[in-house]
Amino acid sequence: MSNSAPPAPIKGNNNNSGALFALPTDAFRVTSDDCYTPRWVFDAMGLHFDLDAAAPPGGPWHVPCDHYYTAEDDGLSSPWRGLVWCNPPYSKFRPWAEKWAEHPTGVLMGTYAPEMYATPRIMGAADAVAFVSVRFALPDGGTIKPRHGVIVAFRGVGTEPAERLAAADKFGAVLYGRRAA
Repeated sequence: MSNSAPPAPIKGNNNNSGALFALPTDAFRVTSDDCYTPRWVFDAMGLHFDLDAAAPPGGPWHVPCDHYYTAEDDGLSSPWRGLVWCNPPYSKFRPWAEKWAEHPTGVLMGTYAPEMYATPRIMGAADAVAFVSVRFALPDGGTIKPRHGVIVAFRGVGTEPAERLAAADKFGAVLYGRRAA
């Protein structure tokens, strides 16, 4: 019998306000972990997620998902089920990337730098990785582009979502993983 607390409840995505999804990161020249993923990323992938593992306070606004965890719920320690969208705080990216690589189906977004410590783990676990050029919106209405490129890694969903995402970006490209072969 375990002495650990029961897992945090998973909330439903009931917010249809059309606001932008919060993307926590330290890979940008901002002092906050709050940035926002553009809607076109989700539209291009064409996936519906069972869980957003790292949603902003108040939940994801336009992430097509049924359930979500916020920082308060601790999505990193909570159980993941089904197809997971994971765009974690980049200041703590490695443990999230490790958990994503162990989960059978999911999509992980992060900045890319060849020397990034999680890169080999991500590349080894992915069916495909899309490299895209993304400008994120800031809470104050401004925009920012990451210093490094953005990767979106796909596991357990085939290569088509990565191909669609890369095709939606004029600079997009896809790297196919060993799992897809």
